[in-house]
Amino acid sequence: MDKYFVPVIAHPTMKAVYLPWLHMHQPMVWTEDNELIGNLEKMLRSDDSRDRWDGRLMARAYRNPAQWIENLTAEGKHPKIAVDYSGILLENLASMNASGESRQEEMDPDNNLISEIIPLWRQVLQEHSDSIEFAGTAYAHCYFPITPEEDWPLQVDEWKKTFTSLFGTEPIKRVKGFWLPELGVPPAEKMGQLVRLLKDRGYEWLILPMEAVRDYKRFSFEKLVETFAQPHFLNTEEGSITVIFRPRYDFIDQQGGCDANGIYHKCVQASRILERTRRKGPALVVPASDGENGNVMMNQFFPDTFIPFFREKSDNVVSSMTISQYIKEYPSDDEIELDPAGSSWLGSHSNWQAGDKRLEMLNQIQELSREFHAQTSKTREDKAVLRAFLMAETSCYVYWNSEFWFGQGDKMLEFARATMKEHS
Repeated sequence: MDKYFVPVIAHPTMKAVYLPWLHMHQPMVWTEDNELIGNLEKMLRSDDSRDRWDGRLMARAYRNPAQWIENLTAEGKHPKIAVDYSGILLENLASMNASGESRQEEMDPDNNLISEIIPLWRQVLQEHSDSIEFAGTAYAHCYFPITPEEDWPLQVDEWKKTFTSLFGTEPIKRVKGFWLPELGVPPAEKMGQLVRLLKDRGYEWLILPMEAVRDYKRFSFEKLVETFAQPHFLNTEEGSITVIFRPRYDFIDQQGGCDANGIYHKCVQASRILERTRRKGPALVVPASDGENGNVMMNQFFPDTFIPFFREKSDNVVSSMTISQYIKEYPSDDEIELDPAGSSWLGSHSNWQAGDKRLEMLNQIQELSREFHAQTSKTREDKAVLRAFLMAETSCYVYWNSEFWFGQGDKMLEFARATMKEHS
């Protein structure tokens, strides 16, 4: 048996498994003084009191999953959660307030030092590993469908290096799942390359949006639930991988708000629909959303949903386990077919490639990629060059379709070129 797999003894009456997923990311930004820092740090330094307050709320959001796993476990409960953090966010959390000074802006609303977030995660990953499904992702939150394929391995590998440097060699061995930023699914002709890349790096499964399933708009409500409530195999010319699906917002809107009672009843509903297919195993319900954006995720999710579910609602009918545990217990041989064009959790690629300025930025990324790969291996492997290059591919610079973020993207492109030239 895999020594990193913690067996779960499923109760015979268990009908559904609930596992919330929180996606965490902040991009790099340039200050008015031309300093490159993380967006969270920029908010905490802001002269605007609202920005500073929102920064502190976000800092608490980055701490919350680890904090409440620790707290609820100490109460004798069995909480579970899935998370992914971009590599640049992990680095920024590790570097911020390294001195440990307790100035007000360096603390979250509960007066926890921001500098303690990474040490807390390090402790929880060591002591409560069976409660956390930490997934891999891209180092700089690139949108895979529009990122040059030659750069995919660089983004995937740099995230693994970052995670390992912060948390060690044992936790990285337990990272078996993968999060595509914005749940951006490449078109069919590129999926084989992605599957091969992930399998070669030791990944066993990935989460996808229901919007990526072929003809999903024609599905009945019951067919939609039946699809997302169980794992499937995705077969490509380069190999196969297990996939699970995020429920659509019209079933569970995690980011819009949902209480523990609602979660419980939705899980029971999913189990009843799945039972009609005679599939063995409980329904798998994995609502996924940004973990820090908006009032609900910063202030309401943990007190209204996560904490009361694991304190009061989790029982022999609706319980929880990690995705890796579920797949071990209830493997599937059901195949799924994706839309040939790919998709995202917004249902299309338009937020990353529609409009003249976005297309201009994408052309510049393509050109930058060609310039990068034309460099000597010594230049490409230089840490400063590599990270500047990968950060230029951050999806946020085109997603928002605003002058500020396009400007940030232009500066990152200039910075990457300048760094490349300096080290060539």
